Amino acid sequence: MKTLLLALFASFAFADTPPVPKVFKGMQGQKGQYQVEVLEGAGKSAGRKMTLCTDNLMKPPAEGKKKGSESNCKYKLLKDTADEATIESTCDQRTSVVNIKRESAKTLLMSMQNDGPKGPTSMKMRYTHIGACREGQGTMSLDPNSPECKQMMEQAAKMKDRETAARLTAMCK
Repeated sequence: MKTLLLALFASFAFADTPPVPKVFKGMQGQKGQYQVEVLEGAGKSAGRKMTLCTDNLMKPPAEGKKKGSESNCKYKLLKDTADEATIESTCDQRTSVVNIKRESAKTLLMSMQNDGPKGPTSMKMRYTHIGACREGQGTMSLDPNSPECKQMMEQAAKMKDRETAARLTAMCK
């Protein structure tokens, strides 16, 4: 579900589908680094913080992606004001409704209700723009002292595939 919210957030930067809601227009830097704070839902992730570099999400898809891998999602902009937007997306057997409220010039509050084959879920996250992405920064970074990073570092140390291990540990820098 985190991935859906992150992808949905990033997809608003594109001019085509879905349309950019007014709540994003004029915001200080659609591109850049955002601190993402999971406020509610998402199981064990609630209360966690991560950093999202939207520059990476806004890059064109890599060459050579499989044909037919495009999303068959449909989007509806249910509410569209300068301070709030509500977007409904329907993908296969899942329907999600995301509500985005502008809290300040740099902060958005997103809540999502999801209804699909695994039952209903909900989640609330705060996105705060914190500046430009760092050189070479990955799409998502976690707090190096977080339990998730400690676990990833332990797993990476045991891996034979050093390339995969390096990608795992890069999220914790």
